[in-house]
Amino acid sequence: MNRTNKKYYIVDFVASRRYFHQYPLIIGISQFLSKNGYKPIVLLPCIADKIDAKFTRGDINYILDSGFSSRDTKIMRHVFRKLLTITCKNQKSGRRIKALLRQTYIKSGLEYFQNIKLRENERTHIIFPTLDPLSLQLVLNLSIKSKMDDYQFYFRIIGAESRGILSSNYELILLLDLVKLYPRNIRIGVETIAYKSYLEDLGFESSCIYWSPWPSLNIFNNAKLMNKKLLIGFLGCAKQRKGFDNIPKILRQLKSKGINFNILIQEANFPWIGYEKTLNDIRLVMGSEFEFLPSNLDLVELLESINQCDLLILPYDANSYSINASGVMYHACDYNVPIITATGVGFASEIESFNLGLTYSNLDEIPEIVEKVQMMESDFSRYNSERDKANYYFLLSN
Repeated sequence: MNRTNKKYYIVDFVASRRYFHQYPLIIGISQFLSKNGYKPIVLLPCIADKIDAKFTRGDINYILDSGFSSRDTKIMRHVFRKLLTITCKNQKSGRRIKALLRQTYIKSGLEYFQNIKLRENERTHIIFPTLDPLSLQLVLNLSIKSKMDDYQFYFRIIGAESRGILSSNYELILLLDLVKLYPRNIRIGVETIAYKSYLEDLGFESSCIYWSPWPSLNIFNNAKLMNKKLLIGFLGCAKQRKGFDNIPKILRQLKSKGINFNILIQEANFPWIGYEKTLNDIRLVMGSEFEFLPSNLDLVELLESINQCDLLILPYDANSYSINASGVMYHACDYNVPIITATGVGFASEIESFNLGLTYSNLDEIPEIVEKVQMMESDFSRYNSERDKANYYFLLSN
């Protein structure tokens, strides 16, 4: 098929804030398609923070219904519907309410693609950066209302597969049913080998599952300055399952070993019980004047912070991240910053296979590992090249 006639659409019903993980992912996929000769079209909620078009190198349309978001301009509509789904969530009526709301919220997206089919005969390629209830509902409706051969769908699945108050809690089962009906029209992208195994155990054929890491993303010159002290990053919005409460212990261990360092740490969007204590414990180690980076860094600010670092420590809980990857890890590799993380996280095998950093089994090992990482010769260019090859195979090889 002629490249100029092959159109790609990136659709995300959930992305609405610049610091959401979907934004760099959408930008990365868009840049990847652009580098390969396509001009993607991005569809986002009408209330979403605007993405600079120079980053995506494609068209951006803010047309999707915003009712799914707490930033809905019709705030009472959002509150009322959210209360309905919460109060009735375990009842048959609650399932019906959710189903009705999903149909309502996809209406603008459904009409958009149906109008395209009235004007064009070419196959439409639709990429969903993450699986959410509305993206799945859109595909279900298009499969009923249109010829499925008119479409090629690409679902990237990361983290929890049932997201938000509108989820049915069996999104993967619905997706599996669709894949069985239309095996040539749906591709599944995952970020780790562990997630691939998880899907295979659910019944997905390995032939429909592809490795889909975040595409390489460089949006400014990544020339590095020499830091006077070792600069360690604990970056990415703080969460308990990301091991934020482990940071004071790590800092005390580094101090006790005589390692001379500074740190960059982001705050949390949604604090938990014990969060304030952890902040105070970090200040006790680093000094009362220590300032945390805000949780809502935009993409450029986050990447600039990563680029300043000599290494990142990602003390993630191995159980919570046993099959998951990390967006911060991908950013670090784009800017040649080595990573230290726990053995057992889903992305540990990539760190070991591509020499991207080192892993630890116990927090007590970190000071010694920090010293080793500084002397490593990591091969980020090979890993970044493999990421692009994988996405070419996932998105373009048909």
